[in-house]
Amino acid sequence: MNSFERFYAFMTKPLVILSYFVLIVLSFCYLDQPIAYFFYHLNLRVNFPLLNWITHAGLGGIYLSLFLLMALYFRFIRPNKTWELRSWFLWFCIVIPSIVCTLLKIGLSRARPDLLFKKQIYGFYGFHLNAEFWSFPSGHATTVMGVFLGLCVLFPRHLTSLLILGIILASSRVLLFHHYLSDVLIASYLVLIQVGLIQYYLKKRGWNLTCESKCAQNNAPLYNL
Repeated sequence: MNSFERFYAFMTKPLVILSYFVLIVLSFCYLDQPIAYFFYHLNLRVNFPLLNWITHAGLGGIYLSLFLLMALYFRFIRPNKTWELRSWFLWFCIVIPSIVCTLLKIGLSRARPDLLFKKQIYGFYGFHLNAEFWSFPSGHATTVMGVFLGLCVLFPRHLTSLLILGIILASSRVLLFHHYLSDVLIASYLVLIQVGLIQYYLKKRGWNLTCESKCAQNNAPLYNL
């Protein structure tokens, strides 16, 4: 097992899953509102405008286009099956979690922090098509963690650094009070589960995605749809 697989195995232990979801519930009940008000009064959107640029790292269109172009490049222009597979894998790590995230956003319809500040509206309201009720899970955090957890699969030796960077970028949604803490926590965990399942499925199909592996180093043809 490489570093990502060990991390995934730990995070999917029943006790860890239970503890994590208890943390999310506690955050919803006791932490989300105080933290949101704290950063609302700090107003980092104005006082630290760099964060507004940092949070743009969570825009999914950038990565969807990039990884699609990479996959096509390594398929048609400079054929390389190993890197083509890695590009498609990263693309899947964005597309699949984003679809799940969107369905949960609409189905659960949690009010965003701005509604708390303006109208004292807090909680879940069930199936709203108004984006002001699409707080849970965080879409930006879903994208960011999809990218960095996907990279953790490719480069497991750098798992710690990649996770830290991903968490920092995802946390910008809380710092800018676009989302509650629990929105980011649930998004990060759901993405981890999905990336792990994608990797498991593709591994069963013969896709060896880890760059440190012998097969990847030899650039062996692993294409198996």
